[in-house]
Amino acid sequence: MDQLNCMRVFVRVARTGSFSTAAKEEGATQGTISKQVAALEKLLGSRLLLRNQRDVVLTDVGRGYYDRCLSILREVDQAEATARSDSTSPTGLLRVTMSPVLSRLVVAPIMSDFLVAYPDIKMNLKLTERHCDIIAEGIDVAIRARNLEDSALVARPLSSNPLSLVAAPYYLEKHRKPKHPNDLEGHNCLIFSRFHHPHRWRFARGKAEVTVPVEGNVRCDQGDTLVDLAVSGLGLALMPSWLMRDHLEAGRLQTLLPGWKPPSLPLSVVYAKSPYLPVRTSCFTEFLRREVRRRRLLPP
Repeated sequence: MDQLNCMRVFVRVARTGSFSTAAKEEGATQGTISKQVAALEKLLGSRLLLRNQRDVVLTDVGRGYYDRCLSILREVDQAEATARSDSTSPTGLLRVTMSPVLSRLVVAPIMSDFLVAYPDIKMNLKLTERHCDIIAEGIDVAIRARNLEDSALVARPLSSNPLSLVAAPYYLEKHRKPKHPNDLEGHNCLIFSRFHHPHRWRFARGKAEVTVPVEGNVRCDQGDTLVDLAVSGLGLALMPSWLMRDHLEAGRLQTLLPGWKPPSLPLSVVYAKSPYLPVRTSCFTEFLRREVRRRRLLPP
């Protein structure tokens, strides 16, 4: 339980007089807001709010606690603002690693805006498909599609990163269009070697799951190269949907096996766990997550 956050939620509910309004302002569900207030009441052993069909009102205990919360939260906000402005301004070198294609299509379009907003930050970009050792190589931020396995790291979600099975119309003119995952046998499947099991493609429809062995005449660790080969009509590709968006919209690629969903491997912003996260790291992380959502550069 994050008591400070629960206090903020309680204050918002008390101010608005509504759980639903507070939920909208917090960008959360009404159920989440209700659970946070309930957790705070359980911790204190006192009822803070009275609820009926129309209104939410403070109890006597809640009214006194509300005033104390306002005072505490003001002090916390002021202390944080003072610390950030006086001793932790966003300056210095920020080392960031990601794949080259992710940099080109997602990060590069917002990079200039970030550096204009934070002119005292300098950036060192390490563009590679290899998953660098963040701590050993002194990396501040990594963007990667992999489940977090190291407890010394923190992962902040960036995108659900769904995959799509695609082929070019030219390829489909010469080969029978698959209707079931098992139909992939005999097709030229372009293999992305960075997948955990590159020669085994998984699909799900409802509760049904199918894993099929695949083969092809190209194996590559660069996703955009495989997409280009698929566009040329060489074979089938299983790659992130955002990477192929322009080709799909233009009709150069077609999505196959509608109803059968390949697994998603969420795309995350990863950094080393620390009680004192550098401001430049947190600024870049929040800027990236906000702008990616606002500009719809990646699926939610």
